[in-house]
Amino acid sequence: MAFCQFCCEVVKTEGVNFIRVPKEDRKRKLWEESLGCSLVPGARICDTHFKESDFYGETKSKKKRQRRRLLPNALPRQPTPEPEIIPIFKPGYSNANTQPEEKDINRTTHMGSVIMKNKILTMEKEIRSLRQQLEQYQNVDKSLSNIFTATQIKILKSGGKRSTFNATDMSAAICLHSVGPRTYKHLYEKGFPLPSRATIFRWLADVKINAGTLDVVLDLMENEEMCLADKLCVLSIDKMQLAAVSDVNNSEDVLNEPSNYVQLATVRGLKKSWKQPVYFGFNTRMDVDALNSIIMKLHKINYPVVAVVSDLSPENQSLWSELGISETNKSWFSHPADEDLKIFVFADPSHLMKLVHKHYIDVGLDINGHKLTKTTVKQTIRHCAMPDVSVKLRINENHLNVCSLTKQNDNLATQLFSSTTASSIRGCSELGYNIENACETADFFELFNDWFNVFNSKVPRVNSTDLPQAYGRQIKIQQSTLAKMSEIMRTEMTDSADKLTFQIGILVNNASLDGLYEYLAEEYEAINILTSRLNQENVENFFGSMRSIGHGGQYDHPTPQQFRDKIRKYIEGLIKLNQ
Repeated sequence: MAFCQFCCEVVKTEGVNFIRVPKEDRKRKLWEESLGCSLVPGARICDTHFKESDFYGETKSKKKRQRRRLLPNALPRQPTPEPEIIPIFKPGYSNANTQPEEKDINRTTHMGSVIMKNKILTMEKEIRSLRQQLEQYQNVDKSLSNIFTATQIKILKSGGKRSTFNATDMSAAICLHSVGPRTYKHLYEKGFPLPSRATIFRWLADVKINAGTLDVVLDLMENEEMCLADKLCVLSIDKMQLAAVSDVNNSEDVLNEPSNYVQLATVRGLKKSWKQPVYFGFNTRMDVDALNSIIMKLHKINYPVVAVVSDLSPENQSLWSELGISETNKSWFSHPADEDLKIFVFADPSHLMKLVHKHYIDVGLDINGHKLTKTTVKQTIRHCAMPDVSVKLRINENHLNVCSLTKQNDNLATQLFSSTTASSIRGCSELGYNIENACETADFFELFNDWFNVFNSKVPRVNSTDLPQAYGRQIKIQQSTLAKMSEIMRTEMTDSADKLTFQIGILVNNASLDGLYEYLAEEYEAINILTSRLNQENVENFFGSMRSIGHGGQYDHPTPQQFRDKIRKYIEGLIKLNQ
């Protein structure tokens, strides 16, 4: 049973043999002219298209068998149609056999079916290829949308053809330009789809930034489409020193009075990652009235403030007292719009670590009747520097000699109070070296390191038992760490009955974190807390951007007008975006 190319069907008749089409082009063309069709080299046709006289040599005797072969000059012929038989009808009778020959119908139908199947297969192959290309283009568009706006993608697709930038495009461009004008110029000259700097300056010409609450930012936040859980926010307050000089506001032709510092308040999402500045004021401290005013405005646009973060400067300690916050009283205050709502107060964990670091270096720490001093660390550094000691230590004398320029460095404190430092102290003690209060110091360093990790979770790690994960993932271990730290902070570390500043801050933080966890679970069905959002990192980053103005280093202080200009760029053209 095989396929005849001329008949275009599988021949099932017994006794029918098949002849291969000649490979020689000239002879194959003679066959094609005789049959009236095109033949593929190597195809086969059935022997019914030849006469018996076209074959020779067939022998079927017992002694010799020889196959029948085709004569070299034999040509296939089209089958002669059988003569049409005209039926004879008798009067009074009808003949039902009036349809065409079934064989011709089947052959025509089969040929049409084969052609249609081939077309369908070809079209399906093209569809699969087009789908793959479409999926690739969609992936490219998705990747580009994470970097560029819709208008910028349109420019890229059109080969650089200019387009009209909208408010969203200008907002992103102003943000990029505020971070680095030189970088922006370099990208623009390289052909990135960005508006020119003249366009940016034209957009910012009429933007006026006045001290107080940034209502334009609040208007933008109100228009954001987020669920209530994503709008839960943390209010951070801090101040920055300014250059106390008089400068001129050229856009308004006004002489600005000199200011010693600026008070700033920012909000950031507790669950969803977002942040915005909402308030600034020159030479003003954050009091209860100003704080409640900011909280009320956020509440009106449906942004519940659930936590307030600050350092423990004297001004903020006074604010805590006005709010009734203390280590023995409570760690929260009632929302000014609804007494049933709570706002928990936190001290910046990095600031607390720096306070502990300074106190440990200056006078030492009294922990459970043991005086822990920097002598222990000095002895460990000296022993680890010996060539025959296998214990490695990652800190040096710089971690114990803190000056005015390095006292704000968080890394020195975190590296000193780390588990690796504790392991090195314990390792030298186990080797028999004389180290003062080695076990007690190592225990406290490990506990302090675990406590800081509880307040520094950035990623909600699920399959991990380590402490730097969202508060609530390993709640028993985390609460145990807080309880141990609170027990130590309740002890008297000085001759006076008053607690040290960092003791108060740590005790309030521990109570606030535990209370905030229960409060969110009850009010908003929140399960875990990324505690790294309960610090002042976003405010410090903002101040770092302010300090980058002009010629100088990290510790330069901008003037009030420079601060206004910088914050005008930093809010990303929000007035235009609101319009």
